[in-house]
Amino acid sequence: MKQVEYVGEVLEDGDLSLPESVRKALNLQPSARVRVMVSVPETDPEEAKAAWTLFQQMGREAAPGQLPDAAVRHDEYLYGGRL
Repeated sequence: MKQVEYVGEVLEDGDLSLPESVRKALNLQPSARVRVMVSVPETDPEEAKAAWTLFQQMGREAAPGQLPDAAVRHDEYLYGGRL
């Protein structure tokens, strides 16, 4: 049996996401039957705290509503540096 492990998310309607790369790797067709095993990863408290601190610091260098080209440079503003 072929297997692929990936991290997905539960969608609003309760369905699970399945990346295109996984569908291709397993050669899955619409309505294909698959076995699903779900587990919830442990959250590292220090990692969560660091992520929250980083989130709180975003955009502090600019006046509210004054980020130039905010839509065009979205990822740069969120993640820092050039992507």
